[in-house]
Amino acid sequence: MNALLLLAPLLLPWLAAGVLLSLRRRPAAQVLSIAWIFGGLEIGALGALVVAAARHAQAWSDYLRADALTAFFLLTTGLVFGLVLLYAAGYMRRVPPGRFASLPWFYALLFVFLGTIVGVYLAANLGLMWILMEGTTLASVLLVGFYNTERAVEAGWKYLIVCTVGLALGLFGTIAFYLAAVRGGVGTAHALDWLTLLRNAKHLGNTPRLLELGWVFLAVGYGTKVGLVPMHSWLPDAHAEAPSPVSAMLSAALLNCALYALIRFQEIASGALGSAYSRHVLLALGLVSALVGAMLMLVQRDLKRLFAYSSIEHMGIVATGLGLGGAWGVYGALLQILNHALAKCLMFFAAGNVRERYHEARMVRIRGLGTTMPLTASALVLGGVALAGLPPFGLFASEFAILRQAFDHHPAAGLLLLALLSVVFAALARHLQGMLGGRPVIPPTGPGEAAGGLVAMGICLALLLLLGLHLPGSVHSLLQRAVAVIRS
Repeated sequence: MNALLLLAPLLLPWLAAGVLLSLRRRPAAQVLSIAWIFGGLEIGALGALVVAAARHAQAWSDYLRADALTAFFLLTTGLVFGLVLLYAAGYMRRVPPGRFASLPWFYALLFVFLGTIVGVYLAANLGLMWILMEGTTLASVLLVGFYNTERAVEAGWKYLIVCTVGLALGLFGTIAFYLAAVRGGVGTAHALDWLTLLRNAKHLGNTPRLLELGWVFLAVGYGTKVGLVPMHSWLPDAHAEAPSPVSAMLSAALLNCALYALIRFQEIASGALGSAYSRHVLLALGLVSALVGAMLMLVQRDLKRLFAYSSIEHMGIVATGLGLGGAWGVYGALLQILNHALAKCLMFFAAGNVRERYHEARMVRIRGLGTTMPLTASALVLGGVALAGLPPFGLFASEFAILRQAFDHHPAAGLLLLALLSVVFAALARHLQGMLGGRPVIPPTGPGEAAGGLVAMGICLALLLLLGLHLPGSVHSLLQRAVAVIRS
């Protein structure tokens, strides 16, 4: 039973990709129906695993494992993937044909991308986790350059090179942890098994300088995929040039995947070195990332790049919560991951609608949005309120928890976060206000608001409101179990 629970969500995306690639000459409706069938099966498999892993850790062989923390991240991934499939149904029908720009290619690559993300979450071996993390880059680089324009191809190459360099640094950190484990008496056959390393963490502390160096390499290396400063430069270009459903997957699923790997390594580092060292590194990276992301939001001209820098700022807030530690800091960071995923899906879906309608993403040329696209404009306004951390949306609750931990133990960090939230609000208000009013600079000649996209945005808003007004007991319980895994 454990094997089926763990293998089904891991293998279904690859099976779906193979079937979809065989439909290259079939009508769009048939491709879409096959994608939805496999998407439903995959989300169902993820749901079954989430329920099982939330209660008891699931394991199969020496390579696959899931616990409550895994279940939380899989829940977020399943939500995001379902929303992306719903939105893409209308969005991708309007994509002109090209070398890769076809529905079978798009959905096949999307499922491969999902398969690598799920594989990272289920990997019980740190070496396998690194391989699958590199796989997320290879699977998504073609999606980033999907439109085959000069800027899209350039963004894809930049994404590939920067993330590969970052993950090379992460590999050095993984090797350092492996060497520390071997020197600490762990057998070579199990020196990359993260559960074994966690149980023998005190023995790894016999080589503290090696572990400290390894943790820095890991924080910077995997932090590259999270979008943490200073290795964040790939993120704005990739998010801006990718199709909007892919932008949502990058921001709401890929960044979380890399963050999950960092959390797993931090558990080991904290057990071996004490929690202070690893937390201080995360705190520094988080505050700097939040600062840079918020400030650069003020000067953006492209709508999708604006939301890309917002992702850097929010990942900085999550890293800050993890760096602060404590029950409130970790709980707030995990809740922020879920809220941010939903909010960024909403904003990239809305940005995709605007780009298709105006054939333009430069905000200075987008005017009169309130009259030409009233529902999308409303989604942008409400999503902007959510991203700024204002009530009644879920991001207010998660950021409040992080701020509470900060003011209890690091008041200076709390004051900086409050100031940065004010900057984010000012940036979003300034940019969105300009687009909503006035007369269009260019006539909006593109298609109107697709029903599927509007439904997907409505679901995002409803979930953000639910998480802000009344956190469901099942989600709260899962969050508490995930926090217990991190702090154990």
